[in-house]
Amino acid sequence: MKFKGVAFVSGAFRGENMWQVFQNTVKAMEAIPKLISLGYAPLVPHRIYGMEMQGLFPDETYLGCCCEIIRRLIPETDVLFMLEGWERSEGAVEEYNLARELGITIIGEGDYEPTIKSMPS
Repeated sequence: MKFKGVAFVSGAFRGENMWQVFQNTVKAMEAIPKLISLGYAPLVPHRIYGMEMQGLFPDETYLGCCCEIIRRLIPETDVLFMLEGWERSEGAVEEYNLARELGITIIGEGDYEPTIKSMPS
């Protein structure tokens, strides 16, 4: 299968306890089959910087890593995929704003064709 590009998955990761972190990770991983069916190679930072990494570095370090990956996305082919409820996550909001600034297409859950989403002002 030839992919159109990469889909960076953005959404809540942190939680009040490890169970919530686990649930957020599972939710992110559930996006993988949908993104593959849309023709994208999913990149899920929830697994890259997973629960086993918690506490090794400050949260800002992990967000910095995610933002650096987003900066390296190719606007013509890659997308940012927003999980439902992303607007309640400080990190996901920062990733969203960065992607908009860079001209990266943003899609979300419920989108079956890549369409640009806009955040309410």
